[in-house]
Amino acid sequence: MISLRSTAAIKSTIELLADNQLRALLTERFEQLTNAWESIDLSDLTHFLIIQAGDTAADAENELGWSLLVNMFDGTSYGHPDFTPSWEWIEDHGGWFEAVFILSDDGFGISLFVQDHPETDAELLAMCREFAE
Repeated sequence: MISLRSTAAIKSTIELLADNQLRALLTERFEQLTNAWESIDLSDLTHFLIIQAGDTAADAENELGWSLLVNMFDGTSYGHPDFTPSWEWIEDHGGWFEAVFILSDDGFGISLFVQDHPETDAELLAMCREFAE
């Protein structure tokens, strides 16, 4: 798992990524955010969390302090018939899922990237596949 909390961390990680698809996706989001918010460090706006093969939903929970598999507003868990994810939206990029969680009224959010890979947490992948657009 890769956790990126600042403009410098995001920029340097993009330069080092071997996965071309992820690099292109992160570059696009980085440019969109820095062009729209030129005067602030991205640590004031977002936290990029990248879940790769071998990472688990529990790893993400340890990093975030809340479970991706539980709705943060009503406490329902993935698999319950009334469950809805807490994200604003999720998109399938064919190899990577991207989800955005807005956590405060000032717009701060988590940009989550989940690798669609057999070694990525199966329950997390099932949820992404079920709800992705």
